[in-house]
Amino acid sequence: MTSTRLLVTSWDTRQLIQFDAVGDELRRVQLPDDMLPYHAVESPTGTFIVGLYNGQLQQCQVAEVNTGGEVLRQFSDSRLSPLGVTQHMAVDSHGNIFVSDNDNPRILLVDAQLSLRRVIIDDHQLNNEAPQRLCYREQSGQLLVGLVGGGGVLVFDVLRR
Repeated sequence: MTSTRLLVTSWDTRQLIQFDAVGDELRRVQLPDDMLPYHAVESPTGTFIVGLYNGQLQQCQVAEVNTGGEVLRQFSDSRLSPLGVTQHMAVDSHGNIFVSDNDNPRILLVDAQLSLRRVIIDDHQLNNEAPQRLCYREQSGQLLVGLVGGGGVLVFDVLRR
């Protein structure tokens, strides 16, 4: 969600549906058949960053797609450990992406080119709870992390000063 648009993912139809501030549909983006979307956010450049399960590769990924559904780039984090379910993401005005990894309790920072910068919040900081919802407050540099199973909300200062 931005201040003027809402982006909805549909697992069944493999679509992203974008609405304006009054609820009128702006566009539907058809994803490739092998992409099952969990969550998506709009990037500052107008593309969409999608957390998904890739059925062909049988792995979770983060992909950037354009408004025509064309995959521009993908990220699956194989150098640390396989990326788990990416049920939520947040993006800043520079295109940096905060990715929740539910299967490996952690939050990853991925840059606008979908390259891993680093693990910014690990399982210890999350009290071994799976992260689910993310909200990044850019002005304060705070990342709010909702935990699976009613574990509350944790607040982290992630702004580099």
